[in-house]
Amino acid sequence: MTDTEKNEILAAVHAALTGDRSADLAYLEQEAAKYDGNPETQEIADAILQTALGMIPQEDQDYLRKMLYIGDRPLDQYYKEAETVMRSGQTAKAIALFKPLYEHILSHFTETETERFFSFRNLLESNLYNLLYHPTKTMLKTPFDFSLFIGGYAYALVEVRRLEEAIPVLKEAIRYNPVNPDTRFELAEVYKLTHEPEKLLETICDTLPIASSSYAMARCYANLGYWATDIKDYKSAAAFYYESLMFGDDPRVAGEIKHLEFISREPIVPPTREMINAAFAKYKIYHGPGRELMHVARELAKQAQEQEHWEEAVYYLTVVNSLIHDDEARAALDACMKKANH
Repeated sequence: MTDTEKNEILAAVHAALTGDRSADLAYLEQEAAKYDGNPETQEIADAILQTALGMIPQEDQDYLRKMLYIGDRPLDQYYKEAETVMRSGQTAKAIALFKPLYEHILSHFTETETERFFSFRNLLESNLYNLLYHPTKTMLKTPFDFSLFIGGYAYALVEVRRLEEAIPVLKEAIRYNPVNPDTRFELAEVYKLTHEPEKLLETICDTLPIASSSYAMARCYANLGYWATDIKDYKSAAAFYYESLMFGDDPRVAGEIKHLEFISREPIVPPTREMINAAFAKYKIYHGPGRELMHVARELAKQAQEQEHWEEAVYYLTVVNSLIHDDEARAALDACMKKANH
């Protein structure tokens, strides 16, 4: 989306304001929600929310500032600074920055008996959460991606091997977005390091239903291969590793198969489809893309196409096509891509 298009959208939003504060705030919230969560339009959502903020009484603005700032810095800027420090290799300094951010989030965005905050990144995640977890509490959207912010703190702790501290932090990151596979992958890595195969398997099985890309599926199956190797079931490990390669040709997985040959002291023969299916059945692990995930992705793609929101349709159909090989879905994706590029 060009800057001109963004400016036209914002001008249209401002032109629609009536002067009735309650009505205008509701309208602005509705408009911001249309553009929130999409990298191409997030700037529009942020600008609309800034307009809404300016209409709020000073007392309420002060309260929001207390919620959304640490000192004189917004939480997102504070996170970016900590992340920059982390990337520069100053892990101890990054931890010192991340910790106040983590504590601020937990103290100001707490769960109550009736409400809970979430940091879903898009409609796919929020709809998937509803389908998988059947929430009973009112779902409140966090102002920033707190799962990402908290995950940054956990990653820094893992880097310095403060693993026992990292585990509850990762669980908090998961609590703000239970359908984001990335944080669960980090938790799985920690359980590898702490040598807790039962918790590792539980984490992998929690991740499989929300794996929304071929990369995520490949990583889940590679983790299963690691787990099976750890419990010395080498045949199942080979089956899981080869299934991982079906979703992504990762040289690290090929290396794990070589390692499997070494420790098992026998050649690893590529397993048949029946052998792979048997490995999943042996441990009662669901095999294949999550049913609920596929349902949500297809329904959202259908809605986007009906509304002629072609870029959204491309996103959802890409999810579908990354997880299955279906000629009809591929044709729908190609058609939407052509329309999105016009």
